[in-house]
Order: sequence, then structure tokens, then C-alpha cells
Amino acid sequence: MMKQNMSNLLERIIQLNPFDAIVVLQYTEQQYVVQCANCKAVHLFNCSFNEGMDAEQFFHQINWPEVKQFILQNDQEIKRIRIDDAEIAVVLQTIIEQDEEYIVVIMRSLVASPIIDEQSLHIMGSAYYDELTELYNRRALNKQWTDEDNFKKTSNIALLLVDLDRFKKFNESLGKQRSDQLLFEVSERFKGLRSEYCEVFRHNGDEFVIIFHYEELDEVETIAYNILQSLQEPFIVDNQEYFITASVGISLATIEERDLDILLHQADQALFYMKNNGRGHYCYYSEELNHYFPNEALMEAHLHRAIELNEFTIYFQPQVNLETNKIDSFEALIRWKNRKFGMVSPAQFIPIAESSGLIISIGEWVLERVCRYQKEWRECGFKPVRIAVNISPKQFKQKDFVNRVAALLTEYNIEPRYLELEITESSMSDLYETTSILRRLKELGVYVSVDDFGTGYSSLSYLKEYPIDIIKIDQSFITDIEKDQKNKAIVETIILLAQNLGLEVIAEGVEETAQEQFLRESNCQKVQGYLYNRPLPAEQIVEQYFH
Repeated sequence: MMKQNMSNLLERIIQLNPFDAIVVLQYTEQQYVVQCANCKAVHLFNCSFNEGMDAEQFFHQINWPEVKQFILQNDQEIKRIRIDDAEIAVVLQTIIEQDEEYIVVIMRSLVASPIIDEQSLHIMGSAYYDELTELYNRRALNKQWTDEDNFKKTSNIALLLVDLDRFKKFNESLGKQRSDQLLFEVSERFKGLRSEYCEVFRHNGDEFVIIFHYEELDEVETIAYNILQSLQEPFIVDNQEYFITASVGISLATIEERDLDILLHQADQALFYMKNNGRGHYCYYSEELNHYFPNEALMEAHLHRAIELNEFTIYFQPQVNLETNKIDSFEALIRWKNRKFGMVSPAQFIPIAESSGLIISIGEWVLERVCRYQKEWRECGFKPVRIAVNISPKQFKQKDFVNRVAALLTEYNIEPRYLELEITESSMSDLYETTSILRRLKELGVYVSVDDFGTGYSSLSYLKEYPIDIIKIDQSFITDIEKDQKNKAIVETIILLAQNLGLEVIAEGVEETAQEQFLRESNCQKVQGYLYNRPLPAEQIVEQYFH
């Protein structure tokens, strides 16, 4: 079986260099023997080929000691040899597979290519290999996909798109050199998946593509399981253990129906779903995912013009003051009704806006629109209310953010105490930067709240360090509060802690009277949720709460 796998590997090396003469050598029993040679090499040296023949016999037309010296030098410099009146460029590559070492001799006639430089080295020797991981690259994937001989093994094919979870944190923490080392170690484990029926490619960054030929679906289950299991043991970098997990999207096709672009797209949709629903596992593509995740590129294109086409609206969710049983504040929430997709969930378009950078202009639109509503309502004689606006981490860290807030307060003549800016823990990673921004906001007189309190690791530390006014208890603690004693204890502790620090507390996601009763007894100041009202458009807010 090992010999068969090796034969397939060496054949693929020859297939991936279709325009060059290729000879594969192995050093055994004190001599170099020829394991493989393509027809171009046989024609070039005018010699019949037999597997295992002596290399000197095969290269009888040239100076074999000269080629042998090239091998011993063990570099990838372009060499030149002569055959009769023709000059030949030679590049050598060493491949180690299953503890066996092979020397690949790649040759090109300079009659056809009289100019050859370092770029030609890449073309001749490394065009189909990823330099960092020593795996096949995307070009090799495209090349193999068009080779019909690669699709005669089974009836079906699976494309598995593997993405390393949160690998960006390793880049940021370890630096490029060490994170590259980590990526190489991951690739080494993935190489163990290779077989006659399975090949691994580096696709992009920390993404890998695995092409697997199968007959029964449980074989795909096995290979997906093996991918995840290969990462179970820790990776050691500078004597420190690191743990890596991966998410896998899987698309399936018959050999006859295979289409690389379609399978990659489907696997990417499955991967996206997996990364947003737990990570660290695998997910098959299905038609239902099209409803969960329409074409992201198309959605982003529509998102670019959503402001221009007036597709965004602001909804407001009331916040009830449990001390007075009145509503004197709201949270502003953006909604998107697109001409193609209809109503698009914020859970769907906000991540796209974040990753594309559109969240900055969208966030500014929301902030400006809320300030405009404040002015309109004041001019109508309505009672003043505080409105909370969600601020994305990217928007919060813009250099002119505080100045922009100040300009809007002046332009719409708004009392700062009626504007609340909700930030998340991810906005507060840099102590110095965050403290500086928050102090300037406090000098303006606006309120600052921290959303989803209790879900992060540094919640207590930023209560101590940062000048904030309000904490919002995440709805995950409220959902089962009447039957989960631990959630009860956590919520009671948060409320007591906030009171001792002079902070206001708002509980999110209140849907049942028993939840409200518990929060009232625990002295929580404010609540919001479907028990009181869903988010409503401005017109209904005015009708229900201002008249």
C-alpha cells in the first residue's frame, strides 16, 4: 500500500510540471536510482526507462558526476548543463515522504527559454507548492482538478474547507515568525491525512482544502473526524503549549457533476455557518444554508448603497424604570429592508458590515439619525428621553469619534445627558486608548454603558479602570433566571456590585413577569424586553409613548 501511495505521489509531481522534463531519483544501496521519468525526460536523454535503473546509465549523454555534485550541494540554484549543442537549465528539489528521501530533477531547454532567472526557478520548481507549509497550493488544486485521471478512483468527491479557529490571535500574540512555525506544524499533521484518495492543499492564509474521493458517506465522516482529531494534541512553540481547533465546511458531488467553484462556494457557506454556531466541528452544505447565508459578496454590494437608497430605519426598544414604572429611555436599533433580500436580520448583515469596514459609516448614520429624532421630538414638545446608541469597536476607535459626537450634539442642540453610547468589551482592549476616549466623552456629558455585561473575561477589571455609567446585564443570564440558581446569584451579584460602584443597571431580554419580579426584588433599576414591547419604528414610539 505504501509503494502504491508513493507511486501516486510521484506521478502527481510529474503531472504538476507538464512542460518540463522530470526525473525522480532515490539514493539506495550506495547509488542513485531512477524511480520515475516522464516522456519528455526519456526523449531528452534518448534512453529507455526502467524503474530502479542506475541514474548514471539514464543520464549517459551528460556528465553524471556534474549532476551528482548538484545533488550534494543541496540548494535550489538554477544550474546549466549541455546535451550536444543544447543548453539545459536544471533545478533540484528534495521531497521526503514517509521517511523516504527523493530528489526531483526538473529540466528545461534554454533553446525555447533563452532567458531564465530567479522567477523561472519558481515557475520550474515551486509553482505548485506552498513555500511555508510545503503543501500543494491553489494553483496545484486547479491543475489537478482539470486532470481527468485524478477522478477515476471513486464515484463521489468531497471538498472539505478547513479554517483554523481564531488563528489571528496567534499572529497578534506570537508574531509572524512564530505563527508561521505554528502553521507549518499544523500542516505537518494534515499531511498525515494524505492517501491515494485524499490530498491536502493550502488554500489561503490559515485555510486548507482537502479533496477526498469516496464511495460511502461514512468515509467522509471519518476524514472530517480525523481532521479535528489531528489537532487535539498541543503544539509546542518556544517550550510553550498552544491549542488549536478548526472548523470544517463540507460540500459533496458526484465525479460527473463536480465543479470546483461551486463546491468551494458551498463549503464556504457551510464553514461560515459552523463558525457562527460553535466552531470546532464540521458542517455539511445543504440548500437550507442559502436562506441562512445569501451570497455574501452580493449582500455586501447592496450594503454599500443601503444609506444612499434609504433602506435603513431606526427602531426603538423601550426601557422601563422599575422604580417609577415609567419609560424614560430607549435603545436605538438599526433595521435593513433591502430591495432584493427583504428584511435582513442584524445578525446577518452586521458581521458583514464589520468585516468590510462599512460599520463605520453605518454607525455614523445611526448616531446622526438618533440626534435628528431627538431634535424633532423636542420641537414637537415631547418629554425628553435618553436614547442609547450601539457603537461598534471600529467606530469607537476612530480618531475623530469624540469630535464627531460633540459636533452632532452642537448641530442638533441636544443636552448630552440624553445621549447614551453603548460600547462592548472588545472596544476596551487597550487600557490607555479606551480611558482617553471615555474621559473625553464624559467631559462632553454623555452617558456611557457597557453592553452584554458578564459575558467577557475582564468585566470586573474594566468596572475598576474605566469611567462608565451603566452596565447592561446580558439576556443569557435573564432567560432561565427563575429556575437557574447560578444565574440568580450572578445577577444579584452584578446588581449589588453596580450599586456599590454608583452605576445604573439595565437587564436585557426580560420576557416573563417572574423575571421582572425577581429583578424588582433585587433592586435592578431598569429592564427591557418583549414583556414590555418589541423594538418599534419611530412613528409607533411617538404614538404609544409621547401622546
